[in-house]
Amino acid sequence: MEKSKESTSSASASASASGDTHTPRPWQSYHTVYTNAKAGMDGVDKEKVQRIVYEMSKGSKYFENEERKEAFMRHKIDNMRAQCAKLTPLDISQFQKVAEKRILELEATRDFSRTWLHVDMDAFYAAVETLSNPSLKGKPMAVGGMSMISTANYEARRFGVRAAMPGFIARKLCPELIFVPVDFKKYTYCSDLTRKVFQKYDPNFMAASLDEAYLDITDVCKERGMTSGEIAEELRTSVFEETGLTCSAGVGSNCLLAKVACYSLDILFMSILHETHICIFSTP
Repeated sequence: MEKSKESTSSASASASASGDTHTPRPWQSYHTVYTNAKAGMDGVDKEKVQRIVYEMSKGSKYFENEERKEAFMRHKIDNMRAQCAKLTPLDISQFQKVAEKRILELEATRDFSRTWLHVDMDAFYAAVETLSNPSLKGKPMAVGGMSMISTANYEARRFGVRAAMPGFIARKLCPELIFVPVDFKKYTYCSDLTRKVFQKYDPNFMAASLDEAYLDITDVCKERGMTSGEIAEELRTSVFEETGLTCSAGVGSNCLLAKVACYSLDILFMSILHETHICIFSTP
């Protein structure tokens, strides 16, 4: 991937600050897809992960393709910057007026009258496998194989192992990693159990995948005289009692905000995202 000036400067500054001006660190100037934050990855040595991913990927067809994509994106950015530099103050003022008008139009269509709940099962495939084989509990484990990982448990994520990572890279990051083959029959069975719980709160819930769903809980909140937070906690408890699995939940006035709320928290938590604030509740 093409080096960016900003990343190169940052890498140089970092090396100078540490007194190490002779050791090149090319991975700091390249983008990788495996270092994004994910639940359970707090405290991961991101530079170590980035270095290993870089070293084990370079020279591969994937790496060469990513280089081409990065070069194409950099070219587009440079063109946009060149066009932006040609704008006059009058041009900017006119575009600003158009943008402000559009913002007002969109604001007028916003609807905060509904309450949505987004549910995401925690490390679903890995959790199901641990439930099926308790001896895996507490050990770094990933569902998949040396070619690709579908998901990893929280013990493995502490090493930087995560979904959509080649298994050979994951094994380099975590030598003690245990691989478990994918078993969709098992995951589908557990998913069906969770959906039976979801139907109690919203018969028309939307399943986004085996481990993810959106529920409109507006009516059930009114009918039962409960807050969205209380409904979310009750649902999470019901899912655990029905399946033995945990899930995270986010509440918002639409599906997108509910999902943002769900992903803004750590494992085994629930959050509520309203127009201007987030409330986070830990599991008792």
